[in-house]
Amino acid sequence: MRIELGSFFLTGQGTLQQQLYQALREKLLTAQWPADALLPSSRQLAADLELSRNTINQVLQQLVAEGYLQGQVGRGYQIMSTAPDQFFQASTEAPLASAQTEMTLLDYGVTAKTGPASGLMQPGVPDLSAFPFALWQKLTQRHSGRAALAGMADALGYMPLRLALKDYLRQSRQVVCDEDCILITPGAQAALFIAAKLASKAGDKVAMESPGYPRLRQALQLAEAEILYLEASSDHGVATSELDLLNGCKALFVTPAHQYPMGGIMPLTERLYLLEWARQQQCVLVEDDYDSEFQFKHRPIASLQGLAQGQGVIYVGSFSKTLFPALRLGYLVLPKQWMPKAAALLQAVYGDVALLPQAVTSDFIVEGHFGRHLRKMRQLYQQKQQYCLQLIAEFLPEVKLHARYAGLHISIEFPYTVADQQLTAELLRQGYRVQPLSRYVFSGTQRTGLVIGLANTTEQQLLLGMQLIARLLPLYKKASET
Repeated sequence: MRIELGSFFLTGQGTLQQQLYQALREKLLTAQWPADALLPSSRQLAADLELSRNTINQVLQQLVAEGYLQGQVGRGYQIMSTAPDQFFQASTEAPLASAQTEMTLLDYGVTAKTGPASGLMQPGVPDLSAFPFALWQKLTQRHSGRAALAGMADALGYMPLRLALKDYLRQSRQVVCDEDCILITPGAQAALFIAAKLASKAGDKVAMESPGYPRLRQALQLAEAEILYLEASSDHGVATSELDLLNGCKALFVTPAHQYPMGGIMPLTERLYLLEWARQQQCVLVEDDYDSEFQFKHRPIASLQGLAQGQGVIYVGSFSKTLFPALRLGYLVLPKQWMPKAAALLQAVYGDVALLPQAVTSDFIVEGHFGRHLRKMRQLYQQKQQYCLQLIAEFLPEVKLHARYAGLHISIEFPYTVADQQLTAELLRQGYRVQPLSRYVFSGTQRTGLVIGLANTTEQQLLLGMQLIARLLPLYKKASET
């Protein structure tokens, strides 16, 4: 069915291209046109709106890139059945049981070993070739001469950025806070360390997931905590049935919306059970919300922090995956009574966080560039993930898949023992920085596999990398069995 254009209003603000983009997007978001219907042809739109076909086509292509429309060869542009913005609205409903997804918060899989700073198929690295660096540079130049950004920073971080984050987190993750409960940090690793120091003292029992994030383990070791491990799966994430093993635990670090690296999603009933258990045990929950922006099957689940109305939960976030790792901006959302100690810890250990990147990031969010970038990248990463799954089915059909419906990586687990650390060392020598699954396992269980990044790698590179893994695997399977 091809729709009639109907009433159409351009605001007169901005360029004609900007006005048309806003008008079409508003129609699509408010479902004024039926899903799966076809738009009028670009020629017809140009005639009806008295605009050039070049302007029409540029706007339509932008809406395709952001996931509102789908190009149909020979037919024109079809309205997508699910508007991409719906994937950035948090839901309190648990997803379908079959939707196993992946979510966490930091530079997962990045090691401190010598070697290149990044490599092909490296987990946690976004597609930097698709980032709008020209726009970023323009925003940077806007602020580069401001004397106010050369002085001392607010102890909590740049106020406009905290205001922008408050609005964004409330809308996208149902986080309950005001700007005075947000602390800007120099990256997510700093945020995790501060959270560990806030929630525990040296010698306290602190728990984390296994498989889990190696850098979190390092942060807890630096905080001199006694670390306990809670088994996590690709089904429901952390096992709430094992919470009774954590008696006396002062803090529990979890990734409930998309467990890293296994991809499990904690159902709503278990999240509520976890919150009640933590309340009774007086255990602080630290919620790592990494990759929540890149869900492919459903809207992101409401945060634990939101379900708890901000009480007893520390929420950790970062821009390393949504923007770029070198930005080194993270943040904590904390109960207000913890803010003075958190700010003091930040100052004592890390000093001031650079103001210029905060100002540029604030503008990027407030002016709508962040939302457009996320929509574009979500579609790009979904395409790459689907292609990667096809390659795994072709070249590694025997493996078990984890973390397959969201995020910037896919995890695979071998049904037999493999010397996966030796395998990944050889892959690194050939330019592929795939990570061994065994590196993420801390509980003593023997599990081997690979954590494969897909965002920073082209489809051709993914193909060559998967072929290389398939060729090398028999060698390291034998090595582990002899």
